[in-house]
Amino acid sequence: MDRNLLENHYKRILTDNKERFLEGGVGDAFLSNAKNDNRMALVVLIRITSEIAGKINKCISELRDIEPDLYYYPCEDFHITVMDILRGEEGRELPHNLDDYIKCIRECCSEIDPFKITFDGLVASDNAIMVKGYYDEQLLRFRESLRNSLAVNGLSLEERYKTISSHITISRLYDKYTNPTELMDYIEKPHSFGAMTVKNMEISYHNWYDTRKQLLSVVEL
Repeated sequence: MDRNLLENHYKRILTDNKERFLEGGVGDAFLSNAKNDNRMALVVLIRITSEIAGKINKCISELRDIEPDLYYYPCEDFHITVMDILRGEEGRELPHNLDDYIKCIRECCSEIDPFKITFDGLVASDNAIMVKGYYDEQLLRFRESLRNSLAVNGLSLEERYKTISSHITISRLYDKYTNPTELMDYIEKPHSFGAMTVKNMEISYHNWYDTRKQLLSVVEL
């Protein structure tokens, strides 16, 4: 994947949201009940290695010193959303044809090799802080193959938008940032979290914040 394309994508996120962020951000009304959130989705995702998670946690400690009252993701909830298959909706149940989805995802995974993601820097929307991820061509191929395969097999795909990112969301905003300028200064500094080789993906039934999750299948690459 062209790093410049991803870098421009992350720059657009920050540019589009920076003014609202510095004004205090836009709080997430659902976040106060994050553990019981029932907006469930069927997703393909990537879990993060303990080494990368440890570096993210050090970053979170520094963010807490600036903004202690944000919602910070615990290690077990760190993930990259590869694709929202059936988007998060309140009370969504697993589809009756789940096995067809799993078969389709497995077949597409069999077409690619393990691949690398490098985590370098932070970016922010108006209510979330994310670690920027940069991936190689294999993930791009998988996403395109899965979109095509689901269509050919008559299976619904409910992507909120065509996913090109490989970010990890690490914090969300309840109400308003109390130190937005200092926080933005920290976000815009260089931060390096290392790289990992992705050897498998998870098919998961989880909620918006990944606080409720059911692992349906682990698919090796």
